[in-house]
Amino acid sequence: MCTKRYRESGKTESTERGASPGAEREGRKVHAILLQPPPGDLTGPYPALAYLKASASRAGFAVSIKDLGIEALGFLTERGRIDCLLRKAGSLRKELEGKSTLNSAELHRYTLLVSAVGLEQSPDLVRDSMAVLKNREKFYDYRRYKKACLLVEAFYRLLSAVHFPTRVTSSEYPTVRESGSFENVMAHCAREVNPYIEYYEEVVFPYIAAKNPRVVGISMVFPSQSVQALVLGRMLKQRFPEVHVVLGGAYLSQWVLLMNDARLAGVFTCADSVVCGEGEGPFCELLDRVVNGRELQNVSNLIYLDRPSSAIRRFSTLVYADPADLPPPDYSDLDLGAYLTPQPVLPYCISRGCYWGRCAFCQNRYGDHGIRRYQAVPVEKALAEMSMLADRYGSNHFNFSNDAIDPGYLKRFSQALLDKGLKFIWNTDLRAEKAFTEELCRQMALAGLNCVAIGFESGCQKTLDAMDKGYEVQTVRQVMKNFYDAGIATEAMGIFGFPGETREDGELTVRFIAENVDRISYYVIGLLMVLPGSKLYENPHQYGISSISLEQNPLRTPEPVWRSESRMSARSVNYLYERLSSLEDEYAINDYPYVGALSTNHGFLYFRLGPDVLKRLRQEEKKRLGRLGAILGNSLQAGTAKFKLLVPRRNLPCTVYSSPFPVEEGRADQLEREWAASATMRDYLVDPVNMPIPVSPGQLKLLRRVDGHRNIKAILAKVPETGSEQLISFLLYLAHRGVIVATGL
Repeated sequence: MCTKRYRESGKTESTERGASPGAEREGRKVHAILLQPPPGDLTGPYPALAYLKASASRAGFAVSIKDLGIEALGFLTERGRIDCLLRKAGSLRKELEGKSTLNSAELHRYTLLVSAVGLEQSPDLVRDSMAVLKNREKFYDYRRYKKACLLVEAFYRLLSAVHFPTRVTSSEYPTVRESGSFENVMAHCAREVNPYIEYYEEVVFPYIAAKNPRVVGISMVFPSQSVQALVLGRMLKQRFPEVHVVLGGAYLSQWVLLMNDARLAGVFTCADSVVCGEGEGPFCELLDRVVNGRELQNVSNLIYLDRPSSAIRRFSTLVYADPADLPPPDYSDLDLGAYLTPQPVLPYCISRGCYWGRCAFCQNRYGDHGIRRYQAVPVEKALAEMSMLADRYGSNHFNFSNDAIDPGYLKRFSQALLDKGLKFIWNTDLRAEKAFTEELCRQMALAGLNCVAIGFESGCQKTLDAMDKGYEVQTVRQVMKNFYDAGIATEAMGIFGFPGETREDGELTVRFIAENVDRISYYVIGLLMVLPGSKLYENPHQYGISSISLEQNPLRTPEPVWRSESRMSARSVNYLYERLSSLEDEYAINDYPYVGALSTNHGFLYFRLGPDVLKRLRQEEKKRLGRLGAILGNSLQAGTAKFKLLVPRRNLPCTVYSSPFPVEEGRADQLEREWAASATMRDYLVDPVNMPIPVSPGQLKLLRRVDGHRNIKAILAKVPETGSEQLISFLLYLAHRGVIVATGL
C-alpha cells in the first residue's frame, strides 16, 4: 500500500532498489534517519530500526539507522576523552577534599571519584578490555572475560562520578519515572549531568546536518532510554526545526496511551508525532505524507500535534504488520564489528505475538486496543531470509526476537533446517509445553538450537493457576530436563509477588530452583509489576487488587503503584531474595547485561560451551580460591611444600590513596549526616574495578612486596609487625576481589 502510493507520486522502480532521485533533487542524501538512543545493548543491535529501514527501503525511501549506544561508547572511550574525564574527576575530588564536611550525597560522589583513581593507573585498560570482548580466543578465557566486563563497568562509574548525580551503567540510565517531572527530564540537556551531550553535539548533529533528512525517528524501547530519547528529541527540534521528529518504541507506546492531551503537550515539545505499536506500515505512511507535503490525518497508529490548531490528533485503531509480508531486517548501516562480542549475533523476528496470550501479568496489548494475535514467518521464508542475512553479515548466529513460538512451528522449522543442511545457531523464548519431548528437543538441538528462555514463573501450582499459565510445575521440570539433556541451555525466568502469593508459596519457587540444578543453566527472578495492557490492570478486582494508582507518578509512565490485601509484604519479598542469594554460587556468573541472561549475546555465545558452562566456571573459580585458602591455612599450622611455591602477582594495577574522609562508610539511615574531615588520613587501596579497600600499614607493606617473583613465605617473613593470620586473610580477600592471582596452585 505504501509502495503503491509512493509510485503514484512519481517515483520509479530504480527508487525502490535504493536510488533516491527525490532526495537528490531536494539536496537530501536520505529521507529519514532512525536513532536508537543510549543506553543500549553493547553486545548487539536491536531489530526494530532494521525492520523499519527494510520496509521503508522497499517502499522507495532512503533511510539510515544509527545505534547511538554502541557508537557513544566508542566516542567516549577515545584515549583523549578518558584522559579528560580523569582530569575532571581529579579536580572534583580535590574540590570536595577542600571542604571541612561532606553531606551524604557529596560523600557518595566522593567515593566514586576516589574509585576513579584506579583508572588513572592505566587508562588504556578500558579500550583493551573492549578488545578482549571482541577477540574469539580471549572472550572464552573466563578470567580475562570477567576482568574485561568489570573494566567496562568501571568506565561507566567514571562517567557517573563526573556527571553526578546521574548514575550510568552499560545498560541503565535514570528514567522519566525516576525524574519525577518534565523539568527534571529536560535538565539532562546539560553537559554537566548528561555524559552523552558531547557525543550528540560533535557527532550526531553534524551527521544529521550533512544528510539533511526530512524525518528523524527516535526509538524508546526501554525505560532506561526514556530520558535520552526526549532530550535528543528536544535538542533536534531546537537545532533542526524544519525536520519532522517522530518518536516510537514499545515503552513509549505504553506510556503515551496513558496520557491525556495536557500531559502529551510536554512530549510534543520534543517531537512532532508518535508512532504506537508496530511501526513498519505507519512509518512508511508517515514518510509518504511528510516527503510529499501532505496532511498526517489518518496515518495508522499515529498520534501527532496539528501545529496550526495546536490540537493533538490520535489514531482510532491500532494495526499490526503481518510478518509474512515484511522484508528481512537491514543492518547494513551498522558496524556490527563495533559491538562487544567476538562475532555478530543477528536479531530476527521469526514470530510476533504469543499463541497462548492468557497469562494474567503479561503486557499483551497497548492501552485499550486489542491483543496482538500470534503470527509466524512461513518456514521457507524464514530459512531464505536467514540464509541471506548469514551471507550478507558473515554470521550464522541468530537471536529470535519474539514472545514465544509454538512447538508445531519449531518442529517444522527444525526439520526443514536438517533437510536443507543449513547450519545456524539460534535461541528463543518458549513456553513449557508437553509437546517438547525428548525426541523433539534432540531434533531442535541438531538443528542448531543453543539455548532457551522459559517463563516458569513460580514453583507453586496455586500461583501458576492464578496466573493462568496453563501448565503444571511437573511439566516445567520435565521440559527443562529434556532441553538440558539434549545439550540446550535453559534460562528459568520467574516472578515474586503475584496477588495472593504467600511467603510459603515463594519458598516453593526458591526450592524449585534449588531442586532443579541438573536442568537449569541460569535463572532470573523478578518482582511483579501490574502493567497497562495486562489482565491484572484491566480487571484488577478479579485478582484481588484493590487499587492501581498513578498519583505518585506525575508523568504517568506505565509503572503504576498497586495495592492488594493479599499482596506479599516487602519483608517477605526481601527474605525470598536473601534465600535466592544462597544459590548464587551455583548460577550467577556476571550480572546483566553480560554472560548468563539470554537477553544479551554473551550468554548465548558462552552456552556454545555447553548448558552447564556457567556452573563449571563458578565451581572452577571456587576451587581455585579454596585451594589457595587451604594451602595458606595449613601452612600456619604444619607448613606445606606447596606454600613455598605460591607466587602472587598483581592482576590489576593499584595504588594507595590517602583520604581525609571515610570512603564507603555511609549508611542508608544516615542520609542527612555530615561527615567531617579527619586529622588522620585514611589509606585506601584503589584499583580500576573494585570500590576502595581500607588498608593498614602492614597490609600495604605486604602488597608492595607482591611482584610476581617472591613466594608468599618470603613475603610474609618481611612483614613481622602484622600477624600472619591477618595478612593471609588479606591475601585471600585480594584474590577473591581479583586484585592478585597466585601461580603454583
